[in-house]
Amino acid sequence: MKKIAGFIVRFQYLVLTIFLCLLVYSGLSIKKVNIEYDISAYLPSSTDTAQAIEIMDKEFTTYGTTIVVVDNISYQKAYELKEEILKLDGVKSLPFENTQKYFNNSKALFKVTFEGNASDPVSVKAYNDMKELLSPYKSLESVSLVDNYADSLAHDMKFIVLLAAVVIILVLLFTSRSYAEVIVLPIVFIVAAILNMGTNYWFGTISFVSNSICIILQLALAIDYSIILLHRFIEECEGNPERSKKNSMIEALSKSIPEILGSSLTTISGLMALTCMTFSLGKDLGFVLTKAILWSIVTVLFLMPCLLLMFSNAIEKTRHKNFVPKIDFVGKSIVKVRYLIVVLFLGLVGVGAYLNFKVDYCYTNNGIEGFHQTEVQKANKVISENFGYQNQFVIVIPNGDYAKQKEILRMMEKKPYINEALGLANIEVKDGYYLCDSINYQDLVKILNIDRDLSKMLFYYYAFEHEDYSIIVNNNIDTYKVTIIDLLDTVFKLKDENFIQIPADIEEDFNKLRDELEDGKKQLLGPNYSRMVFNLNKPEEGKETFATIDELTKEIKAMCPEAICGGNSMVAYDLNSSFMSDNLIISILTIAFVFIILLFNFHSWGLPILLVLVIQGAIFINFGIPVLMSQNLFFFVYLIANAIQMGATIDYAIVISGRYTELRKTEDKKTSVVKSLTEAFPTIISSGAILVIAALLIGVISSDLLISSIGYTISRGTIISILSVMLVLPVLLYIFDKPLKYTMFKSRKKKKTKMTREEKSLLMDITRTFYLQWKEIERNNETKDKLIDTSDDSQDLEENIEENLAEAEAKEEENEENSK
Repeated sequence: MKKIAGFIVRFQYLVLTIFLCLLVYSGLSIKKVNIEYDISAYLPSSTDTAQAIEIMDKEFTTYGTTIVVVDNISYQKAYELKEEILKLDGVKSLPFENTQKYFNNSKALFKVTFEGNASDPVSVKAYNDMKELLSPYKSLESVSLVDNYADSLAHDMKFIVLLAAVVIILVLLFTSRSYAEVIVLPIVFIVAAILNMGTNYWFGTISFVSNSICIILQLALAIDYSIILLHRFIEECEGNPERSKKNSMIEALSKSIPEILGSSLTTISGLMALTCMTFSLGKDLGFVLTKAILWSIVTVLFLMPCLLLMFSNAIEKTRHKNFVPKIDFVGKSIVKVRYLIVVLFLGLVGVGAYLNFKVDYCYTNNGIEGFHQTEVQKANKVISENFGYQNQFVIVIPNGDYAKQKEILRMMEKKPYINEALGLANIEVKDGYYLCDSINYQDLVKILNIDRDLSKMLFYYYAFEHEDYSIIVNNNIDTYKVTIIDLLDTVFKLKDENFIQIPADIEEDFNKLRDELEDGKKQLLGPNYSRMVFNLNKPEEGKETFATIDELTKEIKAMCPEAICGGNSMVAYDLNSSFMSDNLIISILTIAFVFIILLFNFHSWGLPILLVLVIQGAIFINFGIPVLMSQNLFFFVYLIANAIQMGATIDYAIVISGRYTELRKTEDKKTSVVKSLTEAFPTIISSGAILVIAALLIGVISSDLLISSIGYTISRGTIISILSVMLVLPVLLYIFDKPLKYTMFKSRKKKKTKMTREEKSLLMDITRTFYLQWKEIERNNETKDKLIDTSDDSQDLEENIEENLAEAEAKEEENEENSK
């Protein structure tokens, strides 16, 4: 470690140059990072949702849509407004009539479809023009054409980072020992954050969750590691004032490296447990956040020593009194009421563990219950109360079997909770004839109002084109039937090639029918699959909705095993299935990884049990609170907060346990508890306060409910962990002091200290001096019999000593290998 530290200090300008180059590279790469805002993109490819999204993106045209509810308006005014919207260039359709489906309680529901997709400039212009028309009215959007989510989130995060920087400075001013420290630590954090954000480009695309949370985790950990090195450096400088600053830094860095690496392993292990999820957002979070921690470590261990040496004089000159109060009274007080604290903690943990099984998880952004409602949530509430739920459900089946499609549509239309159904098989062409119906030439006469001979000719042509020669040879045209959708394709083709002429009196209706058919086929018929779209009059998620989805999928797949289901409720259903299997695995792996690391760290199996018990207890309490507040919890908030609370805040427990173990060698139990709390308090309050306040800022400021709930949960969990570590852990260490001794691993025989080169040289000088004095005595014939018998030659004696030393060193090395 000293060699590594010596290299860093010796080549500090080279290190600074490398970091400058990395900063330029990362700064240029930040804009190249792609952010994925759709959580469903991370579902396993085997789920219906993932398959449905892939098929629909490839095979169908999806027009841009928006759903708006206009309040406090009369039907006549709403109808006039609807006509104005329909006149806008780029608006394709807007169904509206005087029924409860579209008008109720002085509220109008507009479902606008645009001529292009959501990103088409024509659609965007029409949408903006529509917004202008609606501006005088009180309106809410349930579904917006233009998604400003990314811009809104980016704006929030910039503001949060700015406030977080102010928080860091204020906390450090309170906990630091010198004002110049406040300059160094934020620089370290900013550099680590830029390096991590730029190198996210290596992953190609990362989730918006990783991109948002990363900055806060890095904020807490980079400062945490920085404080460890800073305090070591100050201790070395104060303990050895005659030593140069560079040598003090080498000593401080060599001692900090193992401590920082050991501390980071618990956090990394908690995050890497997320990568074991079947839901690939876990891998995204695990890898991106782990990379953030690694950059924090690299920045603290390589860049910060250079900065501290540069600012060392300023740190000395700007020293101030310690503002962090002594908390000896806390340690003395908790020892007195130790049994009461343990009983209360175990009681809270028990209640929290019970409530954890009652947590109501949600899986869509619109389903999150936060301290404030978004505009979309307000709109959804108004719409559901007045017009029913607007919840699209999709079924995709392979092409070819129109009868199967018709069967599925009829089954779905009978369900009381399905109030809209659209598919090729239920699109009416005329007078009870549907697109997927099979008709003969006489039926075509009724549908198109053409003469019988033309109709017969069209059927003969269709039979010839599809190689049904038996129909032509046997003249079975009277019984020959063809599906309307396939026959109309042939009719349109022949008209385009001028093989047939449509009578002028029906040409307008014919062209209208053609436009409707082409439009329907774009949305419902692809090269390989057909799509059916329904409105499910139920909430997007919840136990009742999931039970309905479970029932529907079983019936649909029984009728058509190749059918694939999609829609918002299907996304939530698949996420729920994935989460339930992942949750237990991740929790067990996180605890196991952390326990194993602590096992090797403390050389004891008893102490890790206490530490994990305290932090896991704090986690139970944290996630029991939403149940008491009657709030649901977004499923991934639980996994992220659980990993961070277990991985990051257990460092506080390690600090207190480490100091208690060290003090216990020379002090009694009570004194060790009091001193360990007092000595650990500045470190815990510095790191903990920054994490609490920064996460709280995210919760308060972020307009996105998912990011906001993550902030609130991490902030609350960190406070609970700090209180548990400061009040409960010392008491447990006091109570179980004697049993913990029996859980320590027995150390092997202490190794002999290896002789340094200076000590060898000194021993040779002493031996040579002794020998010369002995020769002088021998020459004077004085006290010969009292002297030991040894070699006659100084060179022989030196060689003999060197051989003995070599043998001793070899034996020491052999003992070291055996010990390992």
